Amino acid sequence: MTHSNPLNGKLLYAFGSSIVNGHLANTGFVEDIALDNHMSYRKFAVNGATTRTSDPNNILKQIKNAPSIIPDFIIFDSWANDAYAEIANDPNQFGEIATGFDSVLHSTTYCGGLETICKTLISKYPGTQFILLATHKTPARKLDVQEKMYQAALQICHKWSFNLIDLYNSGSFNTFIKEYQYNYSYDVVDSNGGNHAYGGSGTHPNADGYRTFYDPIITNKLLSLCSQSN
Repeated sequence: MTHSNPLNGKLLYAFGSSIVNGHLANTGFVEDIALDNHMSYRKFAVNGATTRTSDPNNILKQIKNAPSIIPDFIIFDSWANDAYAEIANDPNQFGEIATGFDSVLHSTTYCGGLETICKTLISKYPGTQFILLATHKTPARKLDVQEKMYQAALQICHKWSFNLIDLYNSGSFNTFIKEYQYNYSYDVVDSNGGNHAYGGSGTHPNADGYRTFYDPIITNKLLSLCSQSN
């Protein structure tokens, strides 16, 4: 893209888990989009990170440890490593959405953890465009559990006025479909240590999965947010 691209020179921060990080190859949509659009980026996502702070590998820790320099955009995912029945069906671990914006939040629960993430981002990075990435449906987790996590995340996203990129309920990428699971995901890196591999279990997009489904919808969202700010 040319220098007329409004994303040129913008700064993107990315938090979350393996889909944001790029799994074992450590490369994914963040690198694709930044390189294609001449953006600067910092990626803090870690494989296996949770929304609940009861796990020491959590997204809130990434945010707290990130630089205080305010980026143009922040994108993050939320439920990949919280989407288990023992969490979704346990009120003490799933939690609930608080009634107001000044309520005590219990970050060791999924709902409280996600609200704490939202509140922390707003406080640390005022003026940034925040984007919650609802990742695609995967057979690696029970569908009813994913649905419960998604619905809670949607409500929290709306409550805190965060932007949403919804690859869970739209975007045409669903790896419960066997052909999509095989063609667009990987579990083991290719011979060069990259993500040009196939035959995965459906959770982690390969190079084609990112390019076909993640990159376009995320790029379009970033462009639309640029046009809103002009």
